[in-house]
Order: sequence, then C-alpha cells, then structure tokens
Amino acid sequence: MEYGRILEECRMCDSKDLYEFLDLGFFPSADGILNQEEMKQPEILFPLKVAQCQNCGLNQLTYAANPDILYGAKYKYEASITRTGKNHFAEMAKTIINKFSLSRNSLIVDIGSNVGVLLQEFCSQRMKILGIDPAPKIAAIANSNGIETWVDFISPDVARKIVEQKGKAKVVTGTNVFAHIDDKKSLLESLDILLDDDGVFVIEVPYFVDLIDNMEYDTIYVDHLEYLSIKPMVLFFERYGMQIFDVQKQKMHGGTLRVFVCREGRHLVSDSVAKFINIENEKKIYDKKTLDMFSASVNAHRKSFLSLLSDLKEKGKKIVGISAPAKGNTLLNYCKIGTEIIDYMAEKASIKFGHYTPGMHIPIVSEDNLLKDKPDYGIIFAWNFASEIIKNNQEFVKNGGKFIIPIPVPVVVERIEELVVVKKISPVFTDDRGAITDLLNETVGHVGMIVTEKDAIRANHYHSQSTQYSYILSGSFEVLTASFEFPKEVTKRIIMQGEMVIIPPNVIHKFKAIEKSVMIDIVSEPRDGSKFENDVFRIEIEENCE
Repeated sequence: MEYGRILEECRMCDSKDLYEFLDLGFFPSADGILNQEEMKQPEILFPLKVAQCQNCGLNQLTYAANPDILYGAKYKYEASITRTGKNHFAEMAKTIINKFSLSRNSLIVDIGSNVGVLLQEFCSQRMKILGIDPAPKIAAIANSNGIETWVDFISPDVARKIVEQKGKAKVVTGTNVFAHIDDKKSLLESLDILLDDDGVFVIEVPYFVDLIDNMEYDTIYVDHLEYLSIKPMVLFFERYGMQIFDVQKQKMHGGTLRVFVCREGRHLVSDSVAKFINIENEKKIYDKKTLDMFSASVNAHRKSFLSLLSDLKEKGKKIVGISAPAKGNTLLNYCKIGTEIIDYMAEKASIKFGHYTPGMHIPIVSEDNLLKDKPDYGIIFAWNFASEIIKNNQEFVKNGGKFIIPIPVPVVVERIEELVVVKKISPVFTDDRGAITDLLNETVGHVGMIVTEKDAIRANHYHSQSTQYSYILSGSFEVLTASFEFPKEVTKRIIMQGEMVIIPPNVIHKFKAIEKSVMIDIVSEPRDGSKFENDVFRIEIEENCE
C-alpha cells in the first residue's frame, strides 16, 4: 500500500523553495475514528509539518497522505449536525441562486458532498443536484435521504460521465474540500469539462489569516493539505485560464472564505479580491517572522492547555470532551491527552458511538452521558459552535458542569454571556490624509447607524441566531449582558468610542447611553422588514437583579 508522498515542490506553482515553519509531530487521520476491531490493529501515523511556498505564498503540508486511506469505508464525518451549520448551508444555497439568477433545474454538482446538507438546500429551491463523495457509508446516508450521490473522487473521467448523463453544471461547489485535493491539475481539468461556459466554481475554505490571528492550529491535520489565502489561489487559477472574481468572508469554522471562480473574463472581478490580498500583506502572513512567532505561540498554547487540565485533575475533577470533531484530534494528539485526563467524548452523531478517537483512543459515547455521569468539566472541541453547544447543554450546567473552550486561549465558562467580547478597533492605515479603519471582515446581513440620546435605553432583548457587532462611533454606553437562561446574572461593561462589543446569539443585552452617542450596528443576519422581529426575544434586565 502507498501511504502517500513527500511534497518536494509547491502544489500550486511548482516552486521548490518551501519554508517549513511548524512541526506538530506524527498524527493519524483526524477523521479516522476506530471501532473495537480496528483498535486491535496497527494505526498509521503521518508527519504533520507545514511549509510556506516562498514563491506564491501557499501554506501546505510537507506530506500528502493517500486519499484512499483517509476517505475509504472508515470515514464517518457527517456535515452540519448543528443548527448553525444547517443555517449556513441554507444561506449559501440561496445566495448562489440569487447571485447568478439560476433558473429551475440548473445542475448543481457538489464535490465532497458528504450527507448532502448543502445539496438538500439547492433541491428545496428546485435545482437539479448531484453529489460526488468517496466515502461509501457517508454517500449511503445521502442516497437514503434522496440526495443522489456517486461514490467516487472527482476526476476528468467522472466529469465526462456527469456531462453525458446530466449535462453541463451551472455551479460546482466544494465546501471544505478544496484543500483536501492533492492533484489540483486533475481538479482543474475536471472543472473545465464539467462547467457550463458561464458556470462558476464556488468553494469555501478556512482562511489562513484567521488561523494565525486566532490560534486555530487545531484546524491543521493530515486531511487538510493546504491552509489557504487569496494571493496564491489567484495565481493558481490564472495558470489554468480561470479567475477568482469575488470573495466573501463567512463565520463558519472560526473564519471561512467563500471564493467564486469562473473562466477568465466571464464575470467582472470584484474589489473584494484585491481587498483580501491587501489584508494578507498588512498582516504579514508571507513573512517568515510571522510564521515563526505563530509556531512559538502554538507551543505556548499546549503548555497553557495542559496546565489547566492538570490542575483540574489534581483537584479530583472529572473532565470529558463535548463533541468529537476532527479538529479536536489535533489538540488531543499534539498535547498527548488521553483517558488519564478525559474520560470520554460526548457526541450527537450516532454514527460515531462505540468508536475511539484516532491516536489517543478516547471512547466516543452519546451526549446523554453528560446527564447520567454529571462530569465537572466539558471541553468544547467544536469551539466554533460553542454558543449553540452551551445553549443545548443547560442541564449539564444545572448539574454543576462548566465548559472549557480551548481556542484561542483556554478558558473556563459557565454561561453563554461569558463569550461576549469587547475590543478596541485601531486604524489599519494612517497617512497625512487621515486613517482607514476596518470594522469587520465578514459577510453580514445588516449594517445600521443608531443615534441615542443621553440616558436613553436600547435593546433589552436577545437574538437566537444573530451575532451582533456594535461599534461606538462617538460617545459611550453602559452595556448590561446576561445569558438568556440566567437573566438575573448580569454583567456590566462600559463601552467607549472606538470600541466594539461582540454579542453572540442567546445573550440578553441592554444599552444605556452615558452621553449622546452614535453606534454602528452590524448584525450577521438580515434585519429588513419583519425579519428583525423574527429573531428578537424581549427580556428586561437590570444591573442589581437578585
């Protein structure tokens, strides 16, 4: 069996000038959970090292594992069990249909379609759909749910077969799959065959800028061959007569880019492409010093995380994992955390029950065990869904349980309200003309300006789906927050001019103007017409509630 290949040149530009900046050790496949019989067999470990191409800037693993090993019969990852994930894919489907004015029965092909969550949304909008996924068990689930899925890797031969049987595709999608594909030349040949002349390729990929900024090194694993930014992707697609014509920022997975690609000249190129390249240059992500500092921070994070867990175990506390995502296995294996620290991983996905995590072999059980065993602490390894997970596990909290959120800095929380963030927003560029300040680099549903007179009160409500970003343009506010489930446990903050308060879903918030103030209110979901009230739940809170 071929286990994989050593990367000797850049996958996108063929340069041999690769700078290795991170070595996490040897790892199993992040999604390679083991059943009882497999626990008796040898386990394959791969080197997990990251290098940056000094020619085009692509960040990539120095070893590419054989995809047949990664995505065969053992593969059991099911996409988007959370409501947050399902809402994201619903929005994605509607956005693509509206953006390109797709007519009914337009063919949508999803590469790495998993159980078909995204395709289901396209199907509900009366599109013709087809999924391509190499994992037999996962594809079987999709087919049983009425989402036609072929068990295969995308290739020119598969593309020709699709065109023969289904016709040309108006849209080809790939969510969190582009970075998994080693043979990029074959992928581009497949797209050339499969896409209609005006067709578009829409991919979603984690953004390397966010990985660096937010210490998201747990998203580095054997299955992810690349850690992407816009600059190398632009150069890569140009080599094959294609171009990136739009880029949108999404919140999923701690920071995701939605990238739109077409044949050269078929769509106007948005300013967003240059904007993201400018961000990358400003953040100096192509500078060796930045990469070396990140590597040192990863090592420091491991020490901090292990110190927290060791202190809790010395006090006799029972610790479990809540959720068993692939990213959790990076933390477990890098930090060498096994059953001496974590009793089990509590999961919603029944397909994982009775299995063990790869490498550290921690048992995966139903999340019902949280109520039966009443552990003291639960580590939320799917930290990008922390707000929803905390909301869904209030009985765990009532039993005295606390949550540990490991990324970007290990913290212990009991309530959703503790996820509220206040940060100073500084200019990104200053010269003799003035300053430019970036408030937010994400796709949002609403932006508004609110003027509030002294002592006037705003809000006294929470949102079940929206994240709210409130930037104080002038003046100042007294801001009270509380978790929706604990409205009497109120936290008071003073937010000044130039600061932004980020309020996640299910946090009650109340703004009182200390002086006449102006706020830029940015919300993740649409607020036009009745849509505002659909996600508003009014609860009054006071500072001195008992």
